[in-house]
Amino acid sequence: MHITVTFRHMDSSSAIREYAEEKSARLEKYLVEPIEIHWVLSVEKIRHKAEATITSKNLGISAHIETDEMYSAIDMTTNKLEKQVRKHKEKLKKHKFKHPEDASVRYAGTEEGLEEEEEEA
Repeated sequence: MHITVTFRHMDSSSAIREYAEEKSARLEKYLVEPIEIHWVLSVEKIRHKAEATITSKNLGISAHIETDEMYSAIDMTTNKLEKQVRKHKEKLKKHKFKHPEDASVRYAGTEEGLEEEEEEA
């Protein structure tokens, strides 16, 4: 996973950078490698903006939030991204096993095997 953090109109902080990287690690379990996450953190007057873009295999998702505090903006952006990624993964799961005969061989024969074992007993 490749994470880049860009600061605009604010001083770069290793604490904020590490916090964004830590929150991004939560998304790794939903995505297929290679994963690239680009954060843009900026301040305009009293608004703190967090924008994130995820690029993965066959997937591109982005989210942005404006709040009064940078850490909460990162949290809310991560939650938004996680929701979008989870929705995408659920769509793939539903589409993949639309027909039962398309399921793997391991699952296709389980019902027949159970019935044969019950008849023998």
